Order: sequence, then structure tokens, then C-alpha cells
Amino acid sequence: MPKPTKPVPQPAAVRNSPWNHPAFSLLLALLCGFIAWAVVTVYIDPQGTVTVQDVPINYSNSASTYTSQGLDIVEKPDIETVDVKVTGNSTIIGNIQNSDIMVYPSYAGVSGAGKVTLRLQARLVNTTDFSGDIECTVEDPKTIDVVFDEVSEKTLPVTVDASGVSVADGYMLNKTAAVPAEITLRGPTSELDQISSVVATVASDSELSDTTTEPSSLELRDENGETFTPQYTTMDSDTANVTLTIYQVRELPLVVDFIGTPSNFDTSSLKYALSQETLRVAGPARTIGELEELTVSDFDLAREFELGRDYQRLVELPAGVVSLDGVTSVTLSFDTTDMESTTLNISNIKAINVPSNYELEILSSIVSGVTLYGPADEIESISADSVVAQIDCQSVNLTVGQQTIPVTIQIPSSTRVFATGSYTVQCEVVAK
Repeated sequence: MPKPTKPVPQPAAVRNSPWNHPAFSLLLALLCGFIAWAVVTVYIDPQGTVTVQDVPINYSNSASTYTSQGLDIVEKPDIETVDVKVTGNSTIIGNIQNSDIMVYPSYAGVSGAGKVTLRLQARLVNTTDFSGDIECTVEDPKTIDVVFDEVSEKTLPVTVDASGVSVADGYMLNKTAAVPAEITLRGPTSELDQISSVVATVASDSELSDTTTEPSSLELRDENGETFTPQYTTMDSDTANVTLTIYQVRELPLVVDFIGTPSNFDTSSLKYALSQETLRVAGPARTIGELEELTVSDFDLAREFELGRDYQRLVELPAGVVSLDGVTSVTLSFDTTDMESTTLNISNIKAINVPSNYELEILSSIVSGVTLYGPADEIESISADSVVAQIDCQSVNLTVGQQTIPVTIQIPSSTRVFATGSYTVQCEVVAK
């Protein structure tokens, strides 16, 4: 029997070489496997598949297909994203993100209002970074149900409901204004037909005494004034700023301003009455607070007064002040029980305020037929000598030559007598 052969001892350097280490053998095996996989992937079978999650559904792609029919989407499914299977070169598709893909419904079958089942499609939109033959397929759900309806627009004014606003004593809510003043609604025609008004409701926690602006939510109401909540209709704004204009209220006396009277005439001597002695008005507090009385349109005694006649006078209100009684004019009447009239020819003609660069010669010697009114006792005692026909050159545009100039009738001896009518004299104007 032959003797066993003894192993030949190896040198220590050979036994300790890294080539004989188990870890090196494992690493070498992995490297060879990767090289083999890369060769197969790149040169033999490069195709692969990845799933890209949470790709959003884009409803606007090719939307003209249904909008051209006067339709719009009024109801969508609750899902907003889907997963997409991407097939292509495995060395490329691994870096594709959900933003590189677009998922969209196919509207090819949409032909009218109603619920339609649409097939979801997907395609790569980032072809710059990911070129080549890459296929995208929606995994689940592959279809969605979408409701279409005829869509139109409707514009309504904003109505303010200020029934919940409290106003302080002596004040009133004059008007309201909303910004925006009107709202455009867009939605299914069937819903728009049920909407009759857009209302901004405002309320106040305290009593208002000054104009203020409040924000308000807008509310849709039907023809019965009931709140209507649409399912699909949208508004271009759901809020408005409402201005509440608060006015102060006062009752003020009405008075008449008399013009065309002698310079020393006492208007309190006239016995007159107005059909309405006071007027309830409202306006901004800073305006109303400064008023003590309200005037009606001026009354020209010289040109308008006649015995036994009544006169309509307009009530002249300051800017921003309104009448709460709805009165715009009143009737003016005079008590002429104790009045008399007389007609005189006046020879006492005088000129005042003659400019220094002119000389004025009065050519007329008399002003005929001057009618005077006043208390009976004074009219009986008055004479032509106590009456003056006066030319006030400040109120006349003087020109060289003969000129017809108006005169005013002055009664220096009485504060209760006045003249009616218009009178003139002939004068010669000479330049100095």
C-alpha cells in the first residue's frame, strides 16, 4: 500500500495573499454578476417597467372638445391622482418623476350633457430629458365618471340686506353701496335659472352714528328669497365691502330771502306764510349740524309782488342734504289785509358811485308811474318828494355817450314801503 502524500507546504506569503480571501471571492462574484446584468440589460434586453405614483389628472387638456359644444365639467370624481406604468429602456425610465407625465381624460365620446365615462390616458411630456420609445399606461382606475352640463353666465347686482344694522337716535341709514356692485355667476343653466339675487348681509354690534364700511359674505337666493346653495355654480367673488351711509336727522325752519327791496327796508314787516313752516331733512352730521334754518328760493319784491297772489318757491337744500318729507317746493302767501298801494311820478333822481374818470348827466327829469306798496297809514301820507330814484353806477357798465340806465326806488322816510316794477332813466356819460 502506497504511503499517503503529504501536502506540500506553501510559503507564508502565498497563504496570506488577498486573492485567497473569501471576501474577495464574494466581491468578485458580485462584480461578475453586475457585468453580466449590464450586458444583458444594455445589449441583449434593455426594456424595463417602473410605476410612477401620484400623477395628477389634467382635465384641461383638449378641453375645447366639450367647451365648443357649450358644455363644462360640473362634477368630477374624488380622486385627483393615479399611478402610471412606464415601459422603456430601463437605464432611462428609472429617473422619471410624476411631473414628467401627464394623465388626461379622452373626451372623444362627449356629445352632450350628462354623466360620461372617460378613459384615462397618459403620455410623457418631458421628452427632452427622456427620449426614446417610452410607453405610459394608467394602472388604476383606467376610467372615470364625469358629469357635463350646459354652462352659461349670469350677472346680478349685489343687493344689501341691512336689516340687522342698528342706528343711533337722531340718525338714519340713508343708503348702502356694495363693492363689487355686481357679481358674475358661471355654471349649469339649470342652476343659474334658480338664482334670483345676490345678497350681502351686514349687521352692527353697536348703534351707528357715522358712515362705515363693513365686509360681507355674499349669499345666493331664489325667487322666494330663500338661500340657494348651488352644487356647481361659481362666482367671480364671494365677498363684498358694504358702505353704510349714516345721516343725521333734523327738523329745521323754512325762511324766505327777499331781494329787490329798498336798502333800508325791514323785511320783518312783511306778513307772509309758507305752506310748510319746517322741514325734516337728513345729511352728513358735519353739514346738518351747522344749519339753523333752510331757505327757499329768493323772492324779488320789486319784480314779483302782486296783491292777492300766491307763489311757488323751491326749497334750496345744501349739497348732500335730502328732504325726508318728500317736499321740494312750498307755497308763499302774503297777508295784504292792511296793505295799500299808490302810484307816483318821481322827480328826485340821484346817481351814486360815479367813477372818477366819468361825468354822468341825468337827462330824464321824471320817473313816471312808480307803484308803491306798504301799510295803509304810511301809503296815505307818502309823497313823491320822499321817494328817490337812485342810479348805482357800481352795478352799471358805463359807456361814453347816451345810455339808458336802470334805477332803484328808495324810500328813506319809511322802512315798510317798497316799490314794484322796473324803471330806467336816460343819461349822458362823458369821459374826463
